[in-house]
Amino acid sequence: MAQIAAGIYRSSDQWEGDFPPADDFDTFYAQHYLLLHQDAWREYYSPAFLAQATSARFYRLPNLRDLPDASDPLCQPRRKGGTGHLTKLPCWANNIIRTRRRQSTLPAATLAELALSTLRQTITRLRREHPGNVQPYSETQARFWLKHFNLDSPNNRSPSNSQEPWNPNQAGLEVAQGAIDVWAWEAYYSRERWEEASLVDDAPFLVPDLDGTRPSEIWWCGWPDGAGVIMSARQRGWEPEFGSEEEIAFLAAVAAKETKGVQNDDGGSLDYAMRSHILLAVMRAAELQTEAEMEHHVEELKWRITNAGRIDASDAKPWVRQALMIMKPYVHKWRQGGYGAIEGQDELLRHILVENGQFFGRWKLSPTSKEFNFTLKPRA
Repeated sequence: MAQIAAGIYRSSDQWEGDFPPADDFDTFYAQHYLLLHQDAWREYYSPAFLAQATSARFYRLPNLRDLPDASDPLCQPRRKGGTGHLTKLPCWANNIIRTRRRQSTLPAATLAELALSTLRQTITRLRREHPGNVQPYSETQARFWLKHFNLDSPNNRSPSNSQEPWNPNQAGLEVAQGAIDVWAWEAYYSRERWEEASLVDDAPFLVPDLDGTRPSEIWWCGWPDGAGVIMSARQRGWEPEFGSEEEIAFLAAVAAKETKGVQNDDGGSLDYAMRSHILLAVMRAAELQTEAEMEHHVEELKWRITNAGRIDASDAKPWVRQALMIMKPYVHKWRQGGYGAIEGQDELLRHILVENGQFFGRWKLSPTSKEFNFTLKPRA
């Protein structure tokens, strides 16, 4: 659908409502063969990514490159294409900042380090596996977007932010409306310098060569027109049900950092107001052998999570049991030496979360989805 929408976008004058006629599809197909041929998906999705259980259960954005024409806000003048991850990086940075606003347990510098390292690892791996089909990692561009979204701002540590509901992953919709300006870098970098920062792997960090005063050509399309823009963006596939590889890798790294060195609950170090600590407690419960031990631990976890205000009592037990069902095979394999490179429990938790990002409960599920939703209440 996104490919066809991109072809129509390129064939039409959206200001005049001039769209290609339905009875001339053969001409339309010939003009946009690069978008519409049967193997076009290979330019956007890696087979390994599509084979993941998560990708089979949820709609996810491409992991190799941005959707075609996804950097142009809808119902605004079209822009020329550019170099680099035009929409991936703003959406990635938006997720980092929202994590900072909701989870102030780690300092901004630590979050930035985790975000940059996981982004670089993901892109480096994809470039190795799919040479020529993935843009290089750019330290300049990644750091620009973290700064643009004010990662270091004290306002992102406000206690009230932790009580905000975590909305569906709407960064793509905000790009469509112009609320996220993916061309904001033009005020700080010339096109030549911006592209220089992303042409090769390990390109050095480049400081801005402009003063930031250039006015943006993007405007926010609010209400009521914005409702139509959102509908169109959804039809183009800009709203995923589940986060990207680099977003899940970051959230898993944050959870591992938050649980590193945490002792058993007898020592009173588990904080059941924190999702990562709850998941660690569930993972430890997966090590128990007898059904009686398991049932006792489930009841204990149910009480502790409910008492922390993160979930209603009626939902706590199914939440814990569903989590145990996913974690038990991983814990068993780990105990049998199946993950030789994984030593600590924090790293095992990170591995589980990378492959089961639904534990974060931050993305919108389809109304017809049969998947369990691991959402929790905002922290009190």
